[in-house]
Amino acid sequence: MSVKVDLETNFAEYVLDVGKIILGTQQRREMDPQLQEKQNEIIKQAVCALLNSGGGMIKAEIENEDYDHESHGVGLDLPLIFRGYLDAMQQGKLFLIFVKSWNMEAGVRVATLCSNLYHRQRTSTDVMGPWEALAFLKGKTKTPVNVNDSNSSHPQEAQGSAQYEGNIEALAAALFDRGQLQYLEKLNFPESTHTAFIMFSANVLQCIKETLPKCVSALANTEGGYAFFGVHDETHQVIGCEKHKIKLTTLRAAVNGCIKKLPVHHFCAQRRGIRYTVKFLEVHDKGALHGHVCAVKVERFCCAVFAKDPNSWQMKDCSVKQLATKEWIAWMMEADPGQ
Repeated sequence: MSVKVDLETNFAEYVLDVGKIILGTQQRREMDPQLQEKQNEIIKQAVCALLNSGGGMIKAEIENEDYDHESHGVGLDLPLIFRGYLDAMQQGKLFLIFVKSWNMEAGVRVATLCSNLYHRQRTSTDVMGPWEALAFLKGKTKTPVNVNDSNSSHPQEAQGSAQYEGNIEALAAALFDRGQLQYLEKLNFPESTHTAFIMFSANVLQCIKETLPKCVSALANTEGGYAFFGVHDETHQVIGCEKHKIKLTTLRAAVNGCIKKLPVHHFCAQRRGIRYTVKFLEVHDKGALHGHVCAVKVERFCCAVFAKDPNSWQMKDCSVKQLATKEWIAWMMEADPGQ
């Protein structure tokens, strides 16, 4: 399934052909989950591209024989940002989605499926919504951060909260410097804004690939901190990655490779990369080496760190293209014509 521009049409705007799709609320619930997700992504990308390119129409061939729009519904899992921009109709075996042009007066100048710009909120790693991301980026242009200033990483907040966070960060720093941990040892501090606990999944490299970019983006964008892979996020117990599962050289290479790929954007003159340190803390069980906790210390970043390029699309050279991070930021922060 792929998107093709239909050039043989009298329609004044873009017409995108997404091929065959299964429609209907119940019918889509019963279909293969991977195919369902793939079809959803293709439709979302096509809608996003048209929103950012003056609008247009999406044409799909209905795969299920007995489909009726009015009785079966649509069943596509589309984001809330599309609300008010779409109209749909069935035309025989075709399903047509009419897409309006994005309303820039909504406060954000570009339609975005996911900013992929993360921050820490208490104990959560959360992606910023479009309005949050815009406010964050604008804040970076107004108040450049001096990452060498130790006081800059602790803005004046409520004194009690700041002290609590500071105490946890000090305990996390002490853990980071420990050479040896005990299997099932319960740590004496919880997660916080600056400290994240992540359990390894069965596929260690896949866990790093999926989780680390979000975690590093969030910590770098929120005053820095520590990520401990191999610590249970609820019980705070040390589990580690069993020594036979993966070589430390392979794991280190995966961590370094993952962080080096993260898109960054500078508003300042420093032009530094992401500053981080990786350690593998030994986990012992009954006197023998059981495995390791992968500990990553991330410094506060001067500007913006993304987990990957923003999930935002446009029509370019008669095809659906993803915006690069630099393009997306320029579009997001473009001043209104009257300003």
